[in-house]
Amino acid sequence: MRRTLTALVLAGCGHSPAVRDATPRDGSSDDAAVPRRLVAYSGGYGPDIAWYAVGGDGTLTATSSIAAFAPSPSFLAIRRTTLFAVSEANSKVGAYAIDPTTAALTFINSVDSAGSGPAFVGIDRAGNYALVANYDGGTVAALAIRADGGLTAGTPVAVGKNAHMILTDPSNHFAFVPCLGSDYVAQLTFDPATGALAPNAVPHFATAAGAGPRHLAFAPDGVHVYLLAETASTLSALTLDPASGQLAELQTTSTRAAGATGANTGAEVWVHPSGKFVYTSNRGDDNIAVFTIGADAHVTLAGHVATGMTPRDFTLDPDGTHLYAANQNGGTITQYAIDAQSGMPAAIGAPLAIAMPSFVAVVDLAP
Repeated sequence: MRRTLTALVLAGCGHSPAVRDATPRDGSSDDAAVPRRLVAYSGGYGPDIAWYAVGGDGTLTATSSIAAFAPSPSFLAIRRTTLFAVSEANSKVGAYAIDPTTAALTFINSVDSAGSGPAFVGIDRAGNYALVANYDGGTVAALAIRADGGLTAGTPVAVGKNAHMILTDPSNHFAFVPCLGSDYVAQLTFDPATGALAPNAVPHFATAAGAGPRHLAFAPDGVHVYLLAETASTLSALTLDPASGQLAELQTTSTRAAGATGANTGAEVWVHPSGKFVYTSNRGDDNIAVFTIGADAHVTLAGHVATGMTPRDFTLDPDGTHLYAANQNGGTITQYAIDAQSGMPAAIGAPLAIAMPSFVAVVDLAP
């Protein structure tokens, strides 16, 4: 099933949202002493990219929107005051300048995604390249970011069937691409100076047959990784060898409640900034699964929290106090406060109506 993680990952400089690898989505350190001005952005299969003010209680208020540069802006990434969006419909990646005062978007340019059906865009940890995964074409590419925030064309690198995301490791020298249709995670080297991507010495980390790996997320320690499989609805705890850039499995467990029935697919995975919890979303069961992380990096299912219909994507705010779910078929974004001790989200505010959302992120626009 075509993605959306999952996830943007965003990396670069400045104050930005926490990411699924428990670092700010633009890769910066998170200084609690710096005043914040949080803004949420959403995209999906409607015509627009929208943004929202984030209140002191964590609830979102719709602010404005802009018609996307092309249809189906289904996944976004943000670096400081630049936003990038993929268009699955025309296989392009567009760049927008973010007004740091109003949060409004101004289109800069677009380039080919170096493949077909892009499902994901993220940013390398130095903030110099937009990394795109092409689901239909099975390719990835690094698109250099210009001084004005615009993009330059990249070179396609074949990785496997149904490439669903691309994420660099904390050193920014390795990249990982879950390939849903190939049942492996492609393991690549990445040159942060040139953007060059190439197969690693061991090019694949294999999952179970039919698992359908979709998205992954780093823990704060940088050596433990959590992989969500879409088709099997499983979460795997992995270790990364930081010298070789190769993954190894510790544990695999279901994301579903005991006794759950009916069709379900996994969608997104996030690690809490504290490193204590992992969250995944279930489409079909329509909930967020909450796992605790043990001292050995293994996970234990703590419970589930209901969302709207088909939580295609979800996000955490920078310090992990709130969670927001984009419910594609439900046409809503639902909002939750996270209990710091248990990690469990509790619903707050009213759901926000939006046409077929498949992405949501919270960023900090404070200078």
